[in-house]
Amino acid sequence: MGAPARERIPIASLAPTVGLSPRRLLALARGRLGMPAARWRIRQALSRAARALGEGRSPAAAALDGGFADQAHFTRQLREMTGLTPAAVAPLLRPSAAPGHVDGEGPGDG
Repeated sequence: MGAPARERIPIASLAPTVGLSPRRLLALARGRLGMPAARWRIRQALSRAARALGEGRSPAAAALDGGFADQAHFTRQLREMTGLTPAAVAPLLRPSAAPGHVDGEGPGDG
């Protein structure tokens, strides 16, 4: 099983810890990340889930690895960001045999 999703800390709780207002912290994060923090968080979750799909895990397991509430939530977010479903993306992420190698033959096996 993949690594558990990181705990989400609300901006309102984090901001005072670092001595900033929530609004200022969000502005700094956006400037540094190049996108709103919420969008960055979703991209990170999709990246974790995509890694799991590439390893051959099911969409449901990939959703959990990504930190999504369930497979439907993962599917909605992925479709919103890419226009594709996990079923369409999974084969693109899985390693395939190198061109010219058939039935597990590698260089020098022939």
